[in-house]
Amino acid sequence: MAIDFELNDSIRIYKPATEEGTTSVSSPVLLEWKNLSVRIGSGRTWSFRKKPADSTYILKHATGAVQSGDLVAVMGSSGSGKTTMLAAVSMRLTAEVQGSVLINGLFVNPSQMKRLAGFVPQFEIALNSLTVREHLTFVAKLKGVGRAQMESVINELNLEQCASTRISHLSGGERKKVNLAGELLTEPDILFCDEPTTGLDSFSALAVINTLRKLAVDSRKAVICTIHHPTSDIFECFSDVILLNRGRTYYQGPTVEATSFFESISLPLPINCNPADYYFKLVCDSDSYDSAGSNEALAGESRNRHEVVRKCQRENVARKSLMGPYQQGDVIDKLCRNTSHACWPSQLYLLLHRGILDSIRNLREYVIVTFLFLITSITISALYFHIDPATGGQTSIQDIRGALFLVVCELLYTLSYSVFYVFPRDLPLVRREVGERTYRLSAYYAHRALLTVPKAFFESFLFVGIVYGCVRFTAVAGAATYVGMATVSAVASLLAVAYGYLLTCLSGSMELSIEYANLIFLLYGLLGGLYLNIRAFPVAKYLSFFFFAAEGISVYYWRTVLDIPCDLDETTAVNETATNHSCLRDGLAVLEDTGYGTSLDVVYFNYLVMAGQIVAVHVLAYFCLRRLVKKAGFY
Repeated sequence: MAIDFELNDSIRIYKPATEEGTTSVSSPVLLEWKNLSVRIGSGRTWSFRKKPADSTYILKHATGAVQSGDLVAVMGSSGSGKTTMLAAVSMRLTAEVQGSVLINGLFVNPSQMKRLAGFVPQFEIALNSLTVREHLTFVAKLKGVGRAQMESVINELNLEQCASTRISHLSGGERKKVNLAGELLTEPDILFCDEPTTGLDSFSALAVINTLRKLAVDSRKAVICTIHHPTSDIFECFSDVILLNRGRTYYQGPTVEATSFFESISLPLPINCNPADYYFKLVCDSDSYDSAGSNEALAGESRNRHEVVRKCQRENVARKSLMGPYQQGDVIDKLCRNTSHACWPSQLYLLLHRGILDSIRNLREYVIVTFLFLITSITISALYFHIDPATGGQTSIQDIRGALFLVVCELLYTLSYSVFYVFPRDLPLVRREVGERTYRLSAYYAHRALLTVPKAFFESFLFVGIVYGCVRFTAVAGAATYVGMATVSAVASLLAVAYGYLLTCLSGSMELSIEYANLIFLLYGLLGGLYLNIRAFPVAKYLSFFFFAAEGISVYYWRTVLDIPCDLDETTAVNETATNHSCLRDGLAVLEDTGYGTSLDVVYFNYLVMAGQIVAVHVLAYFCLRRLVKKAGFY
């Protein structure tokens, strides 16, 4: 039979010529992995000789096979490599993996595997403020899945009763099903579940495993689960079991045949013993012969028994691989099919909608935080309530300078520090959803940046408004001055928030972000114009968002002050001239004395500079976030 060669996603696959142009019936799926190895510590150590560091295999020469209808339990002690094997076989692991993975005899790459298989992580990853239906609707729209398919998944997993319940109010078993539902929307042929029963009681755990068994048997999916110490009822639900020890596959075979096999090698299952507990103990003791022992006969018997177990494992894998037939046509059609995922603008819109909905659901928390934030403005208003340049004369100038700069500092510090927790909190969700290509990382970052815009303007106008109304600024200025002061503060706040995102994306943690900010913001604060003569820093001052805000808010205010009384008698005037002191008779003189500009053209120029810096800093922060996500991996 003639063979045509077809290239898809940089992987060469083989398609029989007789299958072209025909619609093949859905066929069983065979997943095979051969000689998979993963190791860590293969880099160089930080030493003067730069010797290669010792590498440790966390998965070594793992080989296995799973077919449609199988519900497979991957068992082993902590650190045996269960999750690593699951991530390596599902091709979700970012580390270097040696070996090959095949589906129906076709070599697949990570991009193709994600189109054919779903991965359910160990921990529930979703916004707790959303309801079940809202969460699934969001995922379905991003993945191009229709509403009918979503409702079908909800009914299949018995989530109808809690579909309108917030995820934060669900039980542990229901949360596991919600995670599972998100993966079933695209109808994958293979499903990987990392410890789906963790944190559940025995009844809830059995319900989850029964759901997976129903998916494997009724929907003809291959389901692979890692699991710790299942009960006997749960263990009987699995069709196959894979035992791992120190990264090596100790045994793989049908669950119903395991008892008779181990009896044949003089390892009978004790009476009234949970088979899972017994096999777990066998795995933990499987390498006892590696340690130095005094009884060579027992050591030799253990080695022979170990070889028999491995031989049986290889035979079971070969037998499963020969079962069939497994057609390649359906797999090729799915790989060649154009996916209807949401485009970038749609992704941004859906993420904004989800973010706004989450903010509304957490409105109470935001109101409390905003109230605590406004206590600062009320405190400033109380401290500077007596200031009035019309009556205070020259002595009020320093007070007003301090009040204006304090408003700027408190506003910028608070808004920039408030974003330090955002990416560390969202990182598990971002790693998960971007790793599964639910949406692009750039769309996520863009929606985060856009959500800060209304927050910065609202809090800036509110904060400045309280101080503006209480410090008697209105004695010499009107509403237009207030709008200008609040606007320039809001734009400077957006730049401060951009720096906050940059620092948290650069460090990856809230603690390090705060430490970096303490140093950088101190330098920027010195360039604000209150503590240093900014005439000595004609270029460096444009790096500081404190300078932009302080100059803008000062220009908007002092330009309205037309007369400042000197209140000096002749004797004082003579002493003033002798001591080289000057009387600042209006607001323009105050601006010149401070080193700020005296016209609104300077403020407009600052708006342009801030706009350019906002874009530049956000772009740099995005690339730092992309590096952080890739470094951390997706699972």
